[in-house]
Amino acid sequence: MRRAVILPVVLFVLLLLGLFGAMFSFRIHADVSQVQAISNRLQTRLASEAGIEAAKMLLRTARFDRTQWYHNPDIFHRVLIWAHDTDSRTSGTTEELDETMAYRFSIVADDPTDDERYMRFGITDESSKININAATPEQLLALVEQVVLADADGDEEIDPKAIVDAIIDWRDADNTPSGEAGDTEGEYYLSLDKPYGVKNGEFSSVEELLLVKGVTGAILYGEDFDRNGLLTPNEDDGEASFPPDNEDGELNRGLFPYVSALSYENDTSDDNRPRVYLFSDEATLKKDLQQVFPDDPDAVKFIVAATRVGPGSGAGGKKPPGPGDKGDSSAPPGPGSGTGEAKPPSPGPTGTQPPPPLPKPGRKHTPSRKAQDAGPAGSTEKPPRTPAGPPRPRGAQPRRPREGQSPTEVLPPGAPPGQENENSQEGSAAEGEEKPEGAQGTADEAGGERSIRSPASLLRPRQQGGQDVQSPFSEEHLPLLLDRLTTRRVEDGRVKGLINVNTAPRAVLKCLPGLTEDQIDAIVAARDSLDAEALSTPAWLITEGVLELDAFDAIASSITARCQQFTIESLGYADHMGMITRLQVVVDMVGPIAQTMYYRDLSYLGASYPIREEDKEQVRGR
Repeated sequence: MRRAVILPVVLFVLLLLGLFGAMFSFRIHADVSQVQAISNRLQTRLASEAGIEAAKMLLRTARFDRTQWYHNPDIFHRVLIWAHDTDSRTSGTTEELDETMAYRFSIVADDPTDDERYMRFGITDESSKININAATPEQLLALVEQVVLADADGDEEIDPKAIVDAIIDWRDADNTPSGEAGDTEGEYYLSLDKPYGVKNGEFSSVEELLLVKGVTGAILYGEDFDRNGLLTPNEDDGEASFPPDNEDGELNRGLFPYVSALSYENDTSDDNRPRVYLFSDEATLKKDLQQVFPDDPDAVKFIVAATRVGPGSGAGGKKPPGPGDKGDSSAPPGPGSGTGEAKPPSPGPTGTQPPPPLPKPGRKHTPSRKAQDAGPAGSTEKPPRTPAGPPRPRGAQPRRPREGQSPTEVLPPGAPPGQENENSQEGSAAEGEEKPEGAQGTADEAGGERSIRSPASLLRPRQQGGQDVQSPFSEEHLPLLLDRLTTRRVEDGRVKGLINVNTAPRAVLKCLPGLTEDQIDAIVAARDSLDAEALSTPAWLITEGVLELDAFDAIASSITARCQQFTIESLGYADHMGMITRLQVVVDMVGPIAQTMYYRDLSYLGASYPIREEDKEQVRGR
């Protein structure tokens, strides 16, 4: 009897011991796998961060050279960080290895010219986008109308103007609604199920648009919810899978790749000297111009005479005092005013001889103390005072538009010319008023003189005293004029809202006033064949015959050829596994120093990019 009891007990104990052993083995295996996964994730993250640091290093020396960073698979595609049992000298190369553990990075970006097969291996500059903190309502409307989608159910049409009004009301400082709906200020947001207040301040990031009334994920991201700029199968299958799409075989990218909240540039020349403000008082202007054109008094005389006559100046030809002029203390002097700031002489043209070549882009230079100490906040443009009335008190808001006018009641700090202000009667770029299409270069009502909208206006002959005076400048002087002179006045030396014509995609170029489809095609075609020196200023639009002078002058104060903030999207991965870490960083290049403005881990969106051969990767050459 005892033997019959002992045997089952022993067997049961052995079974329990076996179960406990199996459980322990499974637990140990799970822990080891977890540690291995964490180790792999750390390795891929370090590889991704190595890619970010490599991109920063390149920008330190070559940020003025678009050909180096915009699309360069030779240095941004499958760069080896570490490989098992290989020579350490292979690190930093793109050498391919057979069946070994190897960690790499790739710097990737959306290719705006292709949405099916190719991506860019390069960096994206923020000035190639529309700055939502500085864009005019007209610019925002032009962009929204291009990319807006109907809602997911397709039952309701979305009003682009209502979206623009809501964006303007979010960023402006008042509590008065802009549009006809009348509920895009505090009352609407406080009435939500989870209420929050309207910001009445600048956007901190593009994602903040999702807080604005009417802006949904479908509007911000379009069909490209993985943000890779490629039309993946789930983005072209209708309602079969997320995200919702219209199954038309074309990728709608939404607003996200075309807008920025972080772009600005210092209002200085390429060699970091303050630009000469063309509407400062006559004595200051002469003094500053003599440093730009030390051996050309005719050029100085012509510029002074041209800028003393303009809209609102009257028959006497004297320009009324503006901010920073003598006797006016409404605004402190800005860059290039010449007050209290001596600048080293700069070689300039003599007579009609061509100017000396500008400093080559890509050089290493150190910004001024003012540029180093300036914060990320935008600049505030102060136009010269006009006879229409005294300047508004500091901090006052612009007047509301009259009935029938465009909703331009908000002029954001540092906004480029092209915005209307009902108090402004001047047509020059410094005053920020948008002329009707085709009006550039027309005669002024007051004195029969053409207004100075940008330094490019100086290429035109001037009618002074009833006689035509030929300009001493020609197209070959335009790079120098654009680099050293300015028609805008900013207090802290920073300008927001300028669009980089060297890199801006078509959707952004269409937001520039007056450009036709043919002109946009010509811009995109010409810029890819030019070197860094030619692209150092927007003058190539004239010198390469892309635009006529009138068309260029109309947009000159809204464009740039430089970039200071860059988006780096780095993928860290390994050849032997599919784990990928995807990091997105926006850096501000303050001289040679890369300051991080935005950092985000996008690994939750998935790999998204076909970066390995087994993922059917396709690489387009430079």
